[in-house]
Amino acid sequence: MTFGEKIQKLRKEAGLSQEELACQLNVSRQAISKWERDNGYPETDKIIRMGKLFHVTLDYLLNEDTNTSADSDTPDGLYVSRESAEGFLAWQKRKLLKLAAGVGLAIAGLSLSFLESGDIFFMMILIAAVLLLISVPLADNPYRKFRQGPLTLDKNVLAQLRSTYAEKKGVFLAATLAGAALIGLGLLILPLLFPEQNAADDLALGTGMILAGAGAFLCIYSRGMTLAYRQLIMDETNFSSTRRSDRR
Repeated sequence: MTFGEKIQKLRKEAGLSQEELACQLNVSRQAISKWERDNGYPETDKIIRMGKLFHVTLDYLLNEDTNTSADSDTPDGLYVSRESAEGFLAWQKRKLLKLAAGVGLAIAGLSLSFLESGDIFFMMILIAAVLLLISVPLADNPYRKFRQGPLTLDKNVLAQLRSTYAEKKGVFLAATLAGAALIGLGLLILPLLFPEQNAADDLALGTGMILAGAGAFLCIYSRGMTLAYRQLIMDETNFSSTRRSDRR
């Protein structure tokens, strides 16, 4: 393979666009395109930076006659840079906020059905909730490749993610348990406490729907963020990559 073919292959394996790679190397997208077409050659410092970024040796990048497979120098799985990991977590957060808000609004909106002439307001809230839920699958997902195979992270990036997750894991767990408690209180306890159909009971049941909606929001968001962190740090390749780095 030529130098340009190697850069293009490594970039795609890392799940980076030409724009993203250009940003990390502080060059233009046109420069990346030119290098990949073998119409130009980067400066030495850029080559060194790419070697570190893609976890390959300079010999592999520069020697066009080598018959050595890139598999010996490239990661066993999809390489995830620090920027890609942070972008993935930010994207997951936005997605989960929409999903959790949509489900929470739909449930909490049921409280209006217990009020006189509250149906029209319930329909408005339900429409807003449906729009939020629909926007989730319609939004572009730039991280589909993260689910297609094992991930490989730099040892320092992986250590930082594990440290951050260790700090937030307790908060996520507490939020999930609190959400479950609110759902149980709103959907199970309050209906049993107020079995009669009167104004006071309707108010209590409506309050129960609001509590259940808030609980659903907490459960969906906190559990989703937990799984997002685990997807990055609990992968088998990450552990094996760290062990290989330790042995070196």
